Amino acid sequence: MDCNLRPYQEEVVQAALRGENSIIWMPTGGGKTRAAVYVTKKHLETTVNAKVAVLVNKVHLVDQHFAKEFKPYLGSTYKITAISGDSNEKDLFGCLVKASDLVICTAQILENALINMEEEKHVELTDFTLLVIDECHHTQKESVYNKIMGRYVEKKVRKEGNLPQILGLTASPGTGGNKQLDKAVEHVLQVCLNHNNRKQTEAFKLIEENRKQTEAFKLIEENRKQTEAFKLIEENRKQTEALKLRSNEQKETIKHFRKGILNLLISTSVAEEGLDIPECNLVVRYGLLTNEIAQQQASGRARAMNSVYSVVAEEGGREIRRELTNEYLESLTAKAIDQVQQMSPREFRLKISELQQITVMSRIQAEKKKDEREQRYSPGQVQFQCRGCFLPVCSGEDLRKIENTHHVNINPEFDLCALNLFNTRVSQFECTCIVDRDNCPIYSLEYNKI
Repeated sequence: MDCNLRPYQEEVVQAALRGENSIIWMPTGGGKTRAAVYVTKKHLETTVNAKVAVLVNKVHLVDQHFAKEFKPYLGSTYKITAISGDSNEKDLFGCLVKASDLVICTAQILENALINMEEEKHVELTDFTLLVIDECHHTQKESVYNKIMGRYVEKKVRKEGNLPQILGLTASPGTGGNKQLDKAVEHVLQVCLNHNNRKQTEAFKLIEENRKQTEAFKLIEENRKQTEAFKLIEENRKQTEALKLRSNEQKETIKHFRKGILNLLISTSVAEEGLDIPECNLVVRYGLLTNEIAQQQASGRARAMNSVYSVVAEEGGREIRRELTNEYLESLTAKAIDQVQQMSPREFRLKISELQQITVMSRIQAEKKKDEREQRYSPGQVQFQCRGCFLPVCSGEDLRKIENTHHVNINPEFDLCALNLFNTRVSQFECTCIVDRDNCPIYSLEYNKI
């Protein structure tokens, strides 16, 4: 299939086609992914030894981007592989990258492969020539996207090999919750600097030095009782299969809605971002308190002719106040982006450099505080409580981190402990927990020292 763009799409891809790091900002339904397919196609055609990774932040987007966008336009010419946490091939990620021209995966899969040194799993950022980051407004704070881009900047300042070009996609970078134009502009620049490069070698060296002892301690703890942890995962595999079934049911529902077999879809906020939902005549939001990015994504679903976007809420209630605030922040986002675009290249570079100095120093301080917190107590001194009824359930010695993602309680008495807690609270007529592993707070502990 030919990958043709509309004039406005051609305009926004020009910087990317020149090989520059850039962010494509277009509203929901504007064709950001199609623009990324076009850039990817041109990159594969013109770059020697080209290899592209498309990163997404949700599992269902892997198959969606593969089946709906990249495979139809590039599948006949290039080897494309889709990998997520649901894929059996994820343990061979390194081998699959070598054998593919384009990989579509969740960001966590790439992050795991970057830190895993086993040959069949490991990859380097320098193995790729282009990284496409979907919903790149999530590249902030402790997100996986930000961890990957932190590695990118660190390698860049050290001049470690040829790093890939970066292309970010977003419906809105948002204002970061700021209500003043200058702060909104600073937030937009902050998103940009996570895709930009400046020399901060000494700062990163300090971060690395502060991290060494903690990483060594973590390595010992994570490898301890590994067998018991994997046994627990095996015992819970049936639950995982049930979750996969739910995911498949969701895909089937969206498919029926897209084809018109269903004409009414009731969903959580998951429908705001990423799902391949067709143009809707009516979008109703009920009792949702979200930010300006989510609101813009939701309203973007109502893009059929004469469509209506409505909010159901109590008159004068907090939902209405938040909706009005979001409308203001949405217009502020547009003004902030326009102001950034009006900057001269020199002014933009100076602003980015200034913010990077602040960001790096903040990162150093955060790493120091994190190290101090982690070294303050031994695992046996850390006590966890049910976040619903606040009764103790386990200690830090009972937890293991699997595949650098999942925190697992390996204590075989945990189930009995949870049941006893539930029975105790019920007998006192005070329990707010639900006897269901997916919903009970006992089974969804927050990983905080208390």
